[in-house]
Amino acid sequence: MTKYQVQKEIGKTYAGLLLLTKALYQENLITKEVYEKFVYRYSRKLVPEEPPPKLTVEQQKIKQKLDEKARSFGLAYSQWDTHLEPKWRQWWINEAKKYQDTMPEAKEFLRKVHEEN
Repeated sequence: MTKYQVQKEIGKTYAGLLLLTKALYQENLITKEVYEKFVYRYSRKLVPEEPPPKLTVEQQKIKQKLDEKARSFGLAYSQWDTHLEPKWRQWWINEAKKYQDTMPEAKEFLRKVHEEN
């Protein structure tokens, strides 16, 4: 049982249930659909394949700044009709142009602004 557990990278309980499921199917005591459902359920690995990479403190700060910048484009567009000052509008357009290739929110902001004009 332990060898099977290690081979499949599953817990002890799941190894036993998987073997039981296979035996029940071989004896025609469960249908193929039930068999496949339980094999899928009990074959899940004990440890995920690859945990997501952890960001360094510096990377977290950069990501936070970019997230804030992305939100600011939505806020700027929501205030677009109330700010008629050309200098303010041009600043936001220039800012969006800087980030349009890396930030979908900036690209969307530019699209909405150009549609309005």
